[in-house]
Amino acid sequence: MPASVSRRNGRVSEAIVHRIKKQITDGRLLAGHKLPAEREMARQFKTSRVSVREAYRSLEEVGVLRIRRGADGGAFVVQLDHQPVRRSLALVLGLGRTSHQELTEARMLIEPPIARLAAVRARKEDVVRLERVLVQEERETARLSGPFRPTASQFHRSLAECTRNLPLVVLMNAIADLTAEAAAALDIMTRTRHRQMNTQFHRQLFEAISAHDGDAAYAIMAKHVGDIQARVRRSLARRP
Repeated sequence: MPASVSRRNGRVSEAIVHRIKKQITDGRLLAGHKLPAEREMARQFKTSRVSVREAYRSLEEVGVLRIRRGADGGAFVVQLDHQPVRRSLALVLGLGRTSHQELTEARMLIEPPIARLAAVRARKEDVVRLERVLVQEERETARLSGPFRPTASQFHRSLAECTRNLPLVVLMNAIADLTAEAAAALDIMTRTRHRQMNTQFHRQLFEAISAHDGDAAYAIMAKHVGDIQARVRRSLARRP
């Protein structure tokens, strides 16, 4: 194939990829939607089936499409899953041996603005979901039964979902994974108090978010993060 033809096919393929991604972002293409056959898409773009095939394969490689063969086959939009991205980010940060100071800085820069945005954007169903998580956490704290599990509460993760901003959700989850590891540094005597303090802050955060008070949510989250990180720092200092 001549180089000029190859470059032209590449440009058309990129245009098809961009169009499909935009339709997914805009909500016009949903998970499970079957895209036009290669012949039909080539007709729409006035190009060859080769360009369409390249575009579909490119989107399949990044996990946007699933291509099935056979009579009932075709190119289908998949349900996007951000969990692998979150795990990869947490792994990269963890392998980098993130220091306590670095984690504190990151949390102070990231979590208060997320809380503010959550308060501004939270819909009724978001508030209901967040309250469900909080009530479960409060019940567990009241019973004080079972082992201490820093990740048992999904409050911070659920709070991030209120922002309706996928990058922030992924970032919060990765930070929460690192925070859970750091909280393991707490000594046994501190853990019960740690859980109680967290639950109190979470109730304040919930009230601010349900009231759509962004400034209050920001201030409470900043105080909450500072309190957690100070407790962890003290526990680390007591280690032999």
